Formats: sequence, C-alpha cells, structure tokens
Amino acid sequence: MIKFSLLFILAAIANFLLAIVLYQLTITGFAECLSQLGSITLLCGFFLLLAKGSWAIFRLILASCYGYFSARQRIERKLLFYASQTNHLNRLFYFKKVRLLYVTQQRRKQLLKKDDKRSATL
Repeated sequence: MIKFSLLFILAAIANFLLAIVLYQLTITGFAECLSQLGSITLLCGFFLLLAKGSWAIFRLILASCYGYFSARQRIERKLLFYASQTNHLNRLFYFKKVRLLYVTQQRRKQLLKKDDKRSATL
C-alpha cells in the first residue's frame, strides 16, 4: 500500500513536470488537464499514506488493548499491586516500630528522672 502511494506521488511529480514542459510548448489546454490529473494523483497518494498510517495506529491501539486486558497482564498487575501493598505495610511497620521505640525510650527517661528525684529526696 505504501508502494502504491509512493508510485502515485512519483506519477504526480511526473505529471507536473510534463505539464510544465507542455506549457512551455504553448499547449496550455493539455497542460491544464495534466496539472489537474497530477493534483488528483498527488491527493490519492497522500490519502493512501494517511489511510495506511491510520490503519497502523488503529492496529497498535487494538493490540495494546488486547494486551492490557489479557489474563497474563491482569495477573502481573495484581502481583505488582500486592508487592506494592506489602512494601507499604513493611515501611509502615518500620516507622511504627521506630516511633514506639522512641516513645518507650522517652517514657523510660521520664521514669528515671522521677526515680532520681524521689531517691534524692529520701
């Protein structure tokens, strides 16, 4: 299909060149017909390129959708989700553990200070 569109474009260029030559030879009626034929051929070539490009994009979108909704991809997304959740819970556990250690350490310091004050007054 791309070859045909390139052939149309090359034929349009040839028509335009022939129209220029015929115009120089003062055969203006035939030159105008060839230039219109060249314009139509050029439009057909570009339309074929556009149609082929649109079809290729449509096929890529269709293949992407098919791949996205396939069972394998769904399982991979679920596994990635569970791995992310596990990672999140591990980080949350770590920060809660650090916070709990900090709070208990502060509480221990407060108790030691109270104990020191009480033993100093006795």
